[in-house]
Amino acid sequence: MTVSSPKNPRLPRRLLVAFGCGAVMGGAGYVFGRTLLPQLIGPNAFDGVEVRWSDAMAALTGVALMIGAVAVILISFDPRRLAKMYAMEEPASAEEGRQARLQAAVMGFSGLILLLPMVFALAGLAPVVALGLIVLLFAAHTALNLKVWGSVDELLRRATLEAATATFFLGQGLLFLWAAGERLGLLPPITAWDVYAVLMALYLFVSAIVSARRGLA
Repeated sequence: MTVSSPKNPRLPRRLLVAFGCGAVMGGAGYVFGRTLLPQLIGPNAFDGVEVRWSDAMAALTGVALMIGAVAVILISFDPRRLAKMYAMEEPASAEEGRQARLQAAVMGFSGLILLLPMVFALAGLAPVVALGLIVLLFAAHTALNLKVWGSVDELLRRATLEAATATFFLGQGLLFLWAAGERLGLLPPITAWDVYAVLMALYLFVSAIVSARRGLA
């Protein structure tokens, strides 16, 4: 499966723009987290907790996923608006509304899990307990994800696969370039959390572009 299409030759440029927007969001989130947020929740809230740029990117991505989930759930109760969102000719049925809410639940769940490591760290929860809770929630999320995957139609399944494929090739390319620069001593080392935060932000933007390209958004 290819990332670009003859019908939309500007898609690669859109992906680059999307990634650039993600980087800007991450930087803005970091500034917010280090300047304005301590004033809102207390100047000592981050004492003993390291806040990285990847935390800001992950937080913004998680919040965006949850906001998107709430929006889809609200739309799912209006058959005509839901049909328009999914490019259907007829108003959505009650079953299609239920499926949309299930998909939104998975999306919101994804955002919640992405926030939990930072929330648990700020709350001072014991690392072993925090990781145990995350593992349990991740298992539940995986089961729900598999249920949704088995119930969606072919168009949504192909859109998901296209977004995942594009994210993989873009992500592994960016990771290789950074790793090469790191090995050469030109770039600082990054953590697995940094990589995952970028991956999720990239997947969110690529999914939005693929959905728009296929008329699903």
